[in-house]
Amino acid sequence: MHILHSLALSLAVMGGPGRAGADSARVATLLNALARTDPVICDLIGDQLGNFWWGSQPGRLGRFEDAPNVQGAKDSLAGTITDPRALSLLVATLGADNQCVRRVAAKLLGQSAVAASVLNSLLGNASPRIRESAAYAAGVGERREARAALERRLADTATGVGAMAAWALGEMEDPASAPALLSAVHSTSPRVRLAAVWALGKFEDASYAKDVLPFLRDGDPAMRATAAEALGEMKGPRVGAALVGLLTDRNDAVRLAAVSALSDMEERSAVGPLEGLLINDSDPEVRRESASALGNLSLARSLEPLARALGDPDVEVQREAADAIESLDDVTKAPAALVRATTSTDLELRRNATKALAHIGDVATVQVLAERVGDDDKEVRLAAVEGLGEMNVPAAIPALTRALNDRDPEVRRAAAEALGKTQDN
Repeated sequence: MHILHSLALSLAVMGGPGRAGADSARVATLLNALARTDPVICDLIGDQLGNFWWGSQPGRLGRFEDAPNVQGAKDSLAGTITDPRALSLLVATLGADNQCVRRVAAKLLGQSAVAASVLNSLLGNASPRIRESAAYAAGVGERREARAALERRLADTATGVGAMAAWALGEMEDPASAPALLSAVHSTSPRVRLAAVWALGKFEDASYAKDVLPFLRDGDPAMRATAAEALGEMKGPRVGAALVGLLTDRNDAVRLAAVSALSDMEERSAVGPLEGLLINDSDPEVRRESASALGNLSLARSLEPLARALGDPDVEVQREAADAIESLDDVTKAPAALVRATTSTDLELRRNATKALAHIGDVATVQVLAERVGDDDKEVRLAAVEGLGEMNVPAAIPALTRALNDRDPEVRRAAAEALGKTQDN
């Protein structure tokens, strides 16, 4: 913690707001501090680097009173580094023993103004570490001028370099790299094959599906899951049936990837198997994703299994099921389980259930929605008011009239509009 505190103070002293990119002193401070900190903390910072919002609230609201003002430093590290000495320092760090520091240096280099000639030269460096770091930098910065050099690195004798080159080409999403990646899926290295399959998915081109389909039978579950994800992006004519077959895979992550891909494809032939997974799968994350997928497919036939899922032991599955019911088409009768869910003590479930009930518009549930007009939560009250307004029935008038005095102006406006519709009819 002392190291992180020192880093914050050093960055605060070294710069104010408005700088386009970090200078060499700031970069050195960051890298030195990361080298001495816990590997997990270093990795977390590396993941977030470049994700900072520019600027901050006036008066630094939301910050502790005694906190140093490091916003300018954060902004500079998120900006494009142009200082030649900083660029030299980043290049010199690409071969560091500490993999996290190496990765951060490569990430900053990729987002910098480093010349294409320098990046291409680094990709041909004698050190595998430096080649791998340079490939990462090229991918982070989506530096297409390094495409040819990256394609050559797909056959690198160092597995890490080849895999990183494939990843970088995927990040660039340049279809010109497809032939090289198609060759790489036959690499002797499992890691290179994995990265190449993932990268082909980024092109979203159905013509590559035939090259990826065989990997659904790979012995490595990571490859099967990655192939499912890639095929979901490709959406070829044979893909749907192959992914449905993967729903029975013994590995949870593979089934999850298949469900997600089928959802993205809006594959209607998967509805029955997805309903089965929703009710019977042992993994709650698979059940949650199955509920979401059924909502995305929007078929009324899924109402019954989704209603059953409202009794799932995992509350997140219940929430997703209620949310999915709201997306179903042509449902006119609300299931009893959904009505019960509108009184749940779980706020998100109560919100989702009330919105779903309002969407269905079953006049038999007027009193249920009327009771929700008095809910403590604004979103629940608003959904109930809007649902009652869409029903256009006189029985809704007393609850809508009460809502005219709601403490929230948005609910009051919705009640006035709803009353207008109801009284007009």
